[in-house]
Amino acid sequence: MRIITILVVMVMFATQSFTQGLSGEIVFNRKIDYIAIMSRLPYLSTEEIDRAKLTWGNWSTENKGEDYLYHFNEEESLYLKKEKEADGNYSWSSEQYVLYRDHKESQLKDFKETLGKKYLVEDEIPKFKWKILNEIKEVAGYLCMKAETYDESKDQVIHAWFTDGIFFSGGPEGYSGLPGMILELNINGEDAIITATKVNLSNTELKLPMPKKMKGKKVSISEFDQLISGYINNCIEEERNPYWRIRY
Repeated sequence: MRIITILVVMVMFATQSFTQGLSGEIVFNRKIDYIAIMSRLPYLSTEEIDRAKLTWGNWSTENKGEDYLYHFNEEESLYLKKEKEADGNYSWSSEQYVLYRDHKESQLKDFKETLGKKYLVEDEIPKFKWKILNEIKEVAGYLCMKAETYDESKDQVIHAWFTDGIFFSGGPEGYSGLPGMILELNINGEDAIITATKVNLSNTELKLPMPKKMKGKKVSISEFDQLISGYINNCIEEERNPYWRIRY
């Protein structure tokens, strides 16, 4: 009965897309389980997967992930990687990944670097087909409800945990359209987990820290998705792991 009551309250406000006067910054941590991803590749044998577990298993379990920042105000949101302070240690080079949303006009401008090229994706904000499920849990101190959708371009099932405690229809990785803020995403079970670790809210309007340079080949969402899905299919045919070069 409690879950049903929560769902009814959320749906009552689902037609609103942002909260009057609410701004904030959310820190998300993104972790990837590359062993689980490799295990899904259809051409790898059990022996090859076991060998990968021996080679990369400790790294996978000890992986601390990467932090991203989600900034938002009444009408806009910005999602980008958090800059790391130099500590003298070696690190892999990082490709650009910036997602901007104008929620009032339902427009997006994303800056993505992949396969050695830079792309500027400009289009309408997609409307995801969400199915709200009968499960709740706490994320970053907020009571959240579970929802599900499907990414056709990567053949991935996406589970989102969202809260009406932050009544803004947004979230990490470009996902939105639920009656509240998405605080956690699970991609294909737990192949990738993006979860909120810190939430800072304010009633003062926040100016988004837009990057100064966002230049690349202009494409639509469908054109970019076709590029990614085509690369994945070619890699599978050639028995290569596509996710060494593209974002999972």
